[in-house]
Amino acid sequence: MLKRILQIIAGFILIILPFWPITENLFPPEAQVDNQTFSKYLLLCSIIIVVALGLVYFQKAQKTLAGWLFFAIGMAAIFPLHLGPPRENAELLNFSYIEQFRYGMLTVAILLFFAGSFKAAAPVKTIISKVFIVFFIVATLLNIWDNFSSFMFSTEMHKWVDSGKRADDFFTNYDYNMVWRTWARASLYAAAIWLSLLLVKQVEIRKWQFVILCIFNTIGITFCSMSLLIDAQYYYPFMVPAIALAPSYWIGLMLLCKKTDLRIKTNAQQATL
Repeated sequence: MLKRILQIIAGFILIILPFWPITENLFPPEAQVDNQTFSKYLLLCSIIIVVALGLVYFQKAQKTLAGWLFFAIGMAAIFPLHLGPPRENAELLNFSYIEQFRYGMLTVAILLFFAGSFKAAAPVKTIISKVFIVFFIVATLLNIWDNFSSFMFSTEMHKWVDSGKRADDFFTNYDYNMVWRTWARASLYAAAIWLSLLLVKQVEIRKWQFVILCIFNTIGITFCSMSLLIDAQYYYPFMVPAIALAPSYWIGLMLLCKKTDLRIKTNAQQATL
């Protein structure tokens, strides 16, 4: 009984761990990670990942490659999410490698997202699964573009300054292509809905888990749309790239931490009818 209670607590911690601002105690907004503290920051994030791995193994994680790939999304997202808001001023010139690291890790997370989705959808034989993969390819490419274009901010700012313009004027004149960025991040929520639908049909996740994922992802899509169509104040938190990847990470936890083989259980119930 005690072990089960501890596993429930560990599961709750795992759900919020990558997205809880743990590092803000050491790196508050007024003391953002810089050249002197970057190595300490990497060490702290690595410790969080080790703790997360320990909690997953405590749950007696299932041997599922798709589950581990989705879980790795959350671990990769820890690094950019805990860095705080992106530098969108002249400071970017001094801390360009930190910001490039942010978007590089987000790109890694997107690649893990595609690999996990492809594995979860296999075998790709039916028309529905083929359409699913095409959608995931489009979503992946959109988000690679999203993060790569952000990765290039510092390079573009250097060109801007070299042309004789003020660094502080760069972002006020930059075309963010917000329509495409909104579609990219909304596609991650839509992809998670589709993926969870496939998994519930495969009896890999439970129906109540599917319902919760659908509610969260629908809210995410709604807020992404509102940030574009109504007011930019709806940007946070659902348009934050790492938050848009949260449902995929949670799907990984669902696959890793399930206590019974749902397929065997379902087949046994059908056999008794």
